[in-house]
Amino acid sequence: MLVRAVLPFLALVVFPHMGARAQPAMETFQAQWQMSCIIRRDKFDLVLPTAMRRNGVDMWIVIDHGRGTEPLMLDLGIESAYGQGIYIFYDSGEGRVERYTLGGPGSSDLSALCGAYDPLPPIMEGADGGELSQLQSIVFERDPRRIALNIVPENIQGEGVHVADGLSHKDYNVLSRELGERYVERFVSSLNLLTDFHGEHVASEIVEMSKVADITRRGLERALSNEVIKPGQTTYNDVARWLEEYREAMGLRRTWYPGLRFVKPGSTGYNALSGNGMERVIQRGNLVYVDWGLKRNNFATDLKRTAYILGEGETEPPADLLRAWDAAMAVREIIRGHVRVGRTGREQLDELKKLVRDAGFVYTDLEAASDVPGVEVNIGMHGMGNLAHDVVAGVFELWPELTAYEIRPNAFLSFEYRIFSPSDPDPDYKIHISIEENVMVTERGIEWLHPPQDRLLLVR
Repeated sequence: MLVRAVLPFLALVVFPHMGARAQPAMETFQAQWQMSCIIRRDKFDLVLPTAMRRNGVDMWIVIDHGRGTEPLMLDLGIESAYGQGIYIFYDSGEGRVERYTLGGPGSSDLSALCGAYDPLPPIMEGADGGELSQLQSIVFERDPRRIALNIVPENIQGEGVHVADGLSHKDYNVLSRELGERYVERFVSSLNLLTDFHGEHVASEIVEMSKVADITRRGLERALSNEVIKPGQTTYNDVARWLEEYREAMGLRRTWYPGLRFVKPGSTGYNALSGNGMERVIQRGNLVYVDWGLKRNNFATDLKRTAYILGEGETEPPADLLRAWDAAMAVREIIRGHVRVGRTGREQLDELKKLVRDAGFVYTDLEAASDVPGVEVNIGMHGMGNLAHDVVAGVFELWPELTAYEIRPNAFLSFEYRIFSPSDPDPDYKIHISIEENVMVTERGIEWLHPPQDRLLLVR
């Protein structure tokens, strides 16, 4: 097909000539590095003390096995060239948290320039008068009661838990040998500490997250327009490739390859189909949504945008589709008004289920329509920020372990939910509207990090 052949060529031609309105300006490496340093300093000063004290942790040791194999590397500095890049945080219970880097080659110089770490203290003598390593000296002199390491118990599951599980078996053995059995008995998992550390955000993080979220939003809205979609010609993969060209032009990484859902021609209603049909052609009368995200400067997005492909002679979507959209917007306001910081995800999810039912909807724990009459609602709000699905408090049933955590101040959440509304042609089919925005939670409730989708996008 012509569009399949032309779209990749158009992407190469159009992107170099994008105007300021079309392509957000991208900062230099230096600008992004400076912002990442501000984030580290503020997180270590303002968030880490609370996270350590809430979880009874005196010391946190993170070891990069080399070349960024530690999942938290970008939270702490940059990848070491090889060897062990060691990061030590100590909280005396008062004032600031001490922080030291024993980084391997390739990271120490930049870390020093960042100003996020303290000068290394003098190395003390061992009890036998022998020379200690820098690691031993820091630990022995401070004598912490509980030392958090990036290890996760085998029974723990959930999205993003791998970021608290980066310590290799080899480095665990090295650490155990260096510190001895006395301190091995004090090792604990950093999971709860990290959940609080990742779950609370400072002003500079809000700035960075909103930038990449808006870049993602703009790309999705352009992809679901006549700029990209030609009904009867454009395929799933054409749209996905256009988004990937957009991403490459921005110099960003993906959270995942674009996921697109739409209804095949001739089906009754607008029930979304999924599968491997990447060469399916988008036709008039389809309801289309794309799920996609980008990574920039250690922040990741996860957004959806939904569009209706107008049928022949149509100037607006069908009435049942508009009713479904209105129902989705009504559910959005219910959620916005009742999610707050300082409460667990479980408390808030249970409350939202009741509020949804009180508003006349049917709540379902399934992410698919059933044969129950009425408009069904499913809420699946996962944590995000440094990962698109981060190991922080969630308001969803998919990973109930994460609902036990408290939503921290300025938490980032994926504002994700689905509604299933009966269609006029055949009430046995339900129109699937899937909403996903990236938001911040404060004591006031949910606040937008980027412009949300208030109405259906239309492709003419």
